Amino acid sequence: MNRNIEPPITEISRPTLWEHRQTKLSNGLDIVYLHDPNQEVFKIDVIVPTGGYYQPQPIVASTMLSMLNEGTRLHTSTEIAELFDYHGAYVDFNCGMHKSEINMISLNKYARETIRMVAEMVLESIFPRKELEIYIRNRKQQHLVNIEKTAYLARMEFIYRLYGDTHPYANRFTLEDFDRVTPDILMKYYKERFQASHCRIMLCGNINDTVIREVSEAFAPMSNLPLPDTQLFDIHPYAPGRYHVTKPDAVQTSIRIGKAGVSLLDEDYTNFQLLNMVLGGYFGSRLMSNIREEKGYTYGIGSYNVTMPLAAYWMIATDVNADQAEATIEECMKEIRRLQTEPVPEEELHLVKSYFNGELLRELDGAFAQSDALKHKLNYGIDNTFYLRTIDRIRTCTAEDIMRMANKYLQPEDMYIVTAGK
Repeated sequence: MNRNIEPPITEISRPTLWEHRQTKLSNGLDIVYLHDPNQEVFKIDVIVPTGGYYQPQPIVASTMLSMLNEGTRLHTSTEIAELFDYHGAYVDFNCGMHKSEINMISLNKYARETIRMVAEMVLESIFPRKELEIYIRNRKQQHLVNIEKTAYLARMEFIYRLYGDTHPYANRFTLEDFDRVTPDILMKYYKERFQASHCRIMLCGNINDTVIREVSEAFAPMSNLPLPDTQLFDIHPYAPGRYHVTKPDAVQTSIRIGKAGVSLLDEDYTNFQLLNMVLGGYFGSRLMSNIREEKGYTYGIGSYNVTMPLAAYWMIATDVNADQAEATIEECMKEIRRLQTEPVPEEELHLVKSYFNGELLRELDGAFAQSDALKHKLNYGIDNTFYLRTIDRIRTCTAEDIMRMANKYLQPEDMYIVTAGK
């Protein structure tokens, strides 16, 4: 091998998708699994269609989920923690707007013990008052820390202006809302929305017959009662424009510039993601090159598109010194105008396409990654073939398509420009 000669550059290949299988228990519970016999561990994700969108008052959904390991009818919080620690299992909780998850990674040889404890948390939690008081006290302290951060204030103000006063996506709550959460409220919400069998269990890793049997037996007692009616919320946004959150003692000013984004299922999604990547979606983006490297206004700046089942938003985010905030905003708008009027050079577009393609391959690297990707896609009624279609669209996207996306979606009059600081 002559190390003085660089290896040839080849086109990134299409990913190979793992086959996923699906079964349904008698109580209606869906089990989806990806089997990798070379693993000694497995992962289970219990995904329940409940979250911030369905909660009767602020804080309830996230509190209910986080309290599941704080005590059940059969075990205390200490006993639950010791069981998972003794068997080398890792457990996590994730509360979203439309779904809540319990995630666990465990050794196959301890499948019975760990799976049954996860099922016990789903079926037998009791929300003890003492543990709830400790949890609420910690959450209140974290909230007090967050509201001192300009980045947090700017983001919360942005989504509030975008979704309005009453929509759950705005995620509005106060310090007093924490004190309104009681064990009775949590238990009522838990029984109505979490214990119903309208959930999906994702399994990946070494999913042998023992794991399937343990899951089937442990979750068989889940009820098949109908979910309560869901209130539908209309979005009543504020008018686009400038908004400021005053923080007199702040050293930096946080900037959020954005608007409604592009849904995962939209035909323009892939081309818009390429546009976003050129503008601010990776370390070599135009915003980073201009505002970080050339101007030195910030340590980091980026843009991203967040898609949810009922809406999506797009945002530029950065933190700068207060006296550089206006100049930073102007440079952001200048880069947007460039994309609307000048075609992206072929070399730059090729680089971004390769980077985007590589990111998609990273999302599908192995059975565990593909299970996580599939878990997200199933919420939209699609599967991981989404990635194959996306890769095909990346290859056919042109500089003219990028310019068209910029003119269609990034009009300045539609932008919310939010600052938080002095």
